[in-house]
Amino acid sequence: LLQYQVEELNEFNLGLDEFDEIEQEHKRLANGTDLIERCQAGLHLLTENDDANIESLLNKVATIADTLQGFDESLSPISTMINDALIQVQESASEIESYLSSLELDPEHFAYLEKRLSMAMQLARKHHVSADKLALHHQALMSELAELADDETKLDEIRQQLADTRNAYLTNAQKLSQSRSRYAKELDKLVTQSIHELNMPKGKFTIQINHN
Repeated sequence: LLQYQVEELNEFNLGLDEFDEIEQEHKRLANGTDLIERCQAGLHLLTENDDANIESLLNKVATIADTLQGFDESLSPISTMINDALIQVQESASEIESYLSSLELDPEHFAYLEKRLSMAMQLARKHHVSADKLALHHQALMSELAELADDETKLDEIRQQLADTRNAYLTNAQKLSQSRSRYAKELDKLVTQSIHELNMPKGKFTIQINHN
């Protein structure tokens, strides 16, 4: 089961931060039309409204503040703040323009994200984890499988060592048995000769080796 789970998640191959990234991108594309409309509305108010926009109004206020500063230097901080606000508005408008130019509503990419999100949530339910933790769960399962594989390898090594030890024992036992048989025959011969020398020509000495 563990092997199957790891293979299934390997095939899906969700990156560690991928779910959060695709979820955010999916949300952005799903609301793409609204994002464009609202950004354009904000840009219109900031700089593009010909009748009155924030940039032009701040320009007028900045001119007034600069004039007042000439009359009373204590008003200098106010002039500085207004000019800073004008810069902030201009930079904000520039950022919105840049964002709008980079915003692409790609239906095919959106469909890909939908499919990937759906599969991630399906696998997360299957593995009883939250979708944003699926990649971490995948890593944990791979570590567990690696540990089991390592244990199995060690077990195989132990089995091999036992087999080698048994084979060595059997080989040595066979050699010992053969050696005993050889020396037993030699001893039989010597003792039998000694018996014959004692005027017992029919006497015979035999050693029986049990090979159990």
